[in-house]
Amino acid sequence: MKIIILHGDDTNKSYARLEKFVDEAKRRNWEILYDDASSTLSLFGKDRLTIIRDYEIFSPKTHGTVVVYHEGILPQTFLKTLPKDAKVEEFKLPKLIWSFLEHLSPGASDRCLKEFNEIIGNDPAEFVFSVLAKHFRDLYWAKLDSASMPYPSWRSSKLKVQSSKFSLDRLKKIIDSLAKIDIEVKTGKAELVLSLDLLIAKQLE
Repeated sequence: MKIIILHGDDTNKSYARLEKFVDEAKRRNWEILYDDASSTLSLFGKDRLTIIRDYEIFSPKTHGTVVVYHEGILPQTFLKTLPKDAKVEEFKLPKLIWSFLEHLSPGASDRCLKEFNEIIGNDPAEFVFSVLAKHFRDLYWAKLDSASMPYPSWRSSKLKVQSSKFSLDRLKKIIDSLAKIDIEVKTGKAELVLSLDLLIAKQLE
């Protein structure tokens, strides 16, 4: 059994890495299973690639090559249970994106606009949008119940502190605006970069 762990905040890169494993398995004509941690051997005698998207169902008894894929940082309590020969690949967001996310707050529109436009010079606007939407979802969650967040305590605490700079109504409004932007961009009624520029300028003024 070969175990590969793919996790981290840069889901764009981690998913691209996952696709490479799937493409290679298809090229080799392997059996591919998703979220099946059973220990049974392949009925066809083929090599097998199993993709586990819920790390809590992972079993070290699964046959073949197993890729555990997680959108976000996996808990250390899970990583420490892995066999020593497991290959762990963590995909971290660039420092500039972290800086941008951490500076999101009322009154910070100028700085955030500057960092946003620097970021999209290197990363697709669609990826930045997904990271931004997830971050505001997390801020809303932290505002309501930070103790229930599936993150290390230090990260939940940082999100709680940042969320305190927003009212609950403002966070709801931003999330609603992001959902509207998503629909309008996908239906060709809006341009993503311009829409995000306007959102940052208006909601963080």
